Amino acid sequence: ASEDEYRFQSRFLGSRNKAIIAVFCDTGLRLSELAGIKLSDLHSSLKQVRVVGKGQKMRVVPLQGQSMKALNRYLMYRPEEGSDWLWLADDGGRLTAESITTMVERLKRRAGVSRDGLVHRFRHYFATRYLEAGGNPNSLRLLLGHESFAMVLHYTRWVSVRRALAEHEQFSPLDRLYQGRNDNHNNDGWGWRY
Repeated sequence: ASEDEYRFQSRFLGSRNKAIIAVFCDTGLRLSELAGIKLSDLHSSLKQVRVVGKGQKMRVVPLQGQSMKALNRYLMYRPEEGSDWLWLADDGGRLTAESITTMVERLKRRAGVSRDGLVHRFRHYFATRYLEAGGNPNSLRLLLGHESFAMVLHYTRWVSVRRALAEHEQFSPLDRLYQGRNDNHNNDGWGWRY
């Protein structure tokens, strides 16, 4: 292979891997949903992708700024002819869920990340950050493709605990007392009311 071919292949793989991570983080898709996207499922002008979820249920998921940018960059290098699958391997065949997991694991090792189950953590990352930013739990349920609220409640509880811990740091009664921020004026210096 010539140097130009090598450079192009390197850009193709790098842009593909970045796009996969960006779409994972921005959509909360399951691994099987991400691997199952076809070019015909992508609606770039509307910034949406159609995915087939559990039970073969179809849903539409939005793509925002950074994920769309990464996806468009990948599409610049992706060969146009051949497969309708969105994610292609370096040989031009379909990139499977197993191949995506292998790629993510390789990137994880390079980054020095030791946690297991990283692929599913993208879904967790999306859900918790969505709620922390003020997203509606019912909208999250629809975006994640959940039938019931049970799994979304798991994410809301997790976010609530994180908020409670952060608020306790800010509103700790004992710390406020020692910092002179106690609002009680009728006390004995220890914060006890008379």
